[in-house]
Amino acid sequence: MELIWIPISILGALLQAVRTAGQKSLNARLSTMVTTYVRSLFGLPLILIYLFAVKTATGAPFPEIPAKFLLYALGASIAQVAATVLLIKLFTLRNFAVGTTLPKTDTMMTAIIGSIFFSEVISPTGWIAVALTLAGVLLLSAARTGVKAFTAWKPTLIGIGAALGFCFSYLFLREASLSLGQGDFLIRAACTVVAVIGLQVVFLGLWLLYREPKGLKAMFPDWRLCGFIGVTSAVGSICWFTAMTLQNASYVRSVGQVEAIFALLISYFYFKEKFNATELIGIAVIVVGVLLFLL
Repeated sequence: MELIWIPISILGALLQAVRTAGQKSLNARLSTMVTTYVRSLFGLPLILIYLFAVKTATGAPFPEIPAKFLLYALGASIAQVAATVLLIKLFTLRNFAVGTTLPKTDTMMTAIIGSIFFSEVISPTGWIAVALTLAGVLLLSAARTGVKAFTAWKPTLIGIGAALGFCFSYLFLREASLSLGQGDFLIRAACTVVAVIGLQVVFLGLWLLYREPKGLKAMFPDWRLCGFIGVTSAVGSICWFTAMTLQNASYVRSVGQVEAIFALLISYFYFKEKFNATELIGIAVIVVGVLLFLL
């Protein structure tokens, strides 16, 4: 049970890769912000069902909700939305390489900021593992895009800002879960995911109601794809939140870098794209980094 967070994180990464493929298809018809909102709106019902299923199965009482839990949950929601807005800005600048690569540096940011200002306690082996998984992802990105895309200062700064936003969202949600005490980890994680996603549904919905009311209506003709995205996002979020309840956020996100490998495998088997030598080295480095967490 001590290492159960690792397969949970890998499952979360797999679902995130699958969900991203669905979002790319939906994003061809809807705006990026509306596509992002689909994750929360269509995923929340399943997350609520999961919460009550956990409550019934474990018999564990709902934890007392301290004020700091709500503050951390709100911080996680706002940080994630802010990071998403920066990503949208990157894509409007037509710099896809920066938009997909620099946010992956959130693992190292989470480790550094979390160990200084939050409750992250990282071992020497943990630092090496975090660094290796990040290096592996950067190798995979360099193999596809090169380094020239990162010479423009404006998109690079926005990309780093997006990574910072995701970093704080992970740290806040872990602190939110920890603030619920030492009760059953499943019920604590379930309460946290409901709070964070529920808050996103409310304030993102209000923002879209003001800025893109037609976009909200445009979701429902695509209800099948929206439902698929919602389900994969909900189960993926449950995996991430559960893993981060059990382990450092930086460790969980580092293991989650295997998402890049899943994305490559999808490209290989579905789009018939071939691997090159640099990509194979990047995959090997990520795998070594993940295996270090088993030590």
